[in-house]
Amino acid sequence: MAPQSTGMLVSRCCQVLVGIALPAIIAGAAVAQNVPAPPASAALQVKPPTADEREFLAAQAHFYARNYQDAYLRLLPLAHRGHTESQYLLGVMSDNGAGPVQLNPAEANHWYRLAADKNHPEAQFALANAYANGRGGLSISPADMLAWLRKAAENKYMPAMIALAALYDYGMGVPRDLAEGTVWVKNAAEAGSVNATYQYARRLESGFGIDKTEREALDWDKRAALRGHPGAQLWLGSVGDGSLASQEQNIESLVWLTLASRNGPAEVKTTAQQRLRDLQKNMMPTDITEAQTRARTWKAAPQRPGHTPDPAYDLPGGWAAQPPPRRGG
Repeated sequence: MAPQSTGMLVSRCCQVLVGIALPAIIAGAAVAQNVPAPPASAALQVKPPTADEREFLAAQAHFYARNYQDAYLRLLPLAHRGHTESQYLLGVMSDNGAGPVQLNPAEANHWYRLAADKNHPEAQFALANAYANGRGGLSISPADMLAWLRKAAENKYMPAMIALAALYDYGMGVPRDLAEGTVWVKNAAEAGSVNATYQYARRLESGFGIDKTEREALDWDKRAALRGHPGAQLWLGSVGDGSLASQEQNIESLVWLTLASRNGPAEVKTTAQQRLRDLQKNMMPTDITEAQTRARTWKAAPQRPGHTPDPAYDLPGGWAAQPPPRRGG
């Protein structure tokens, strides 16, 4: 059912953006986390970079290293010459008050808008968030929020696709449509979002917005688990019955449960630890040792070739890295 007032709509939309669509990004155009990654095909390009492209790469390197003074001095002339990525990064710096740049959401929106008008998906997403919150002098506007969010989603920005799915799930600003929400979750999963991959598995497992297909759900769980998603690892570790499973199945389950207990949030850790203890009761000590050895040497799979890095897993500020300071935007 649609919310009864604009204020309620925007409030609930913000909850979706913050609570579902990769919080570290949505909550604020995170300084290092939202830096656009080079295209997967960059290594195959033979055309030499232009002078501006070389200058941007140097600025971006300073930005990643949090040398914001040097990054700003390089980005500003590029942005004034119309360089889209530089405009976006200046918006992020203004949104966070990074380095020599004072915290100025209105200035951030200026740079975001310049980049968004040239189809920059992260900038479009940042504008959607600004309109949802009335940030930087913008009036709260569900219509503008939805318009920019949809543009970012159609440009395959993973957090935008997940957020748009949530709006369809709850019927906020759009007619409630679980099937359409599931389409956007799948789109994000196919684009390489680890969180969306896990969400899509749960929809397949439960029949939420799509026909229930447990075998296919298990396949998507494996994709998410191999990329390092603790919830998917817990799910895979809990599928089998330890008393009936084969020796190898129990070892594999113990590996997944160990990883979930190591990397998951509190609730996942607690559940995984309990299931670890229960599973070990049905295992030989040598099998337990083997599983522990595999878990110690396990490494998450990288992003699939040709796919954009997942900001939550593959870029600085992702789940395995210390996030930088950030504010809303």
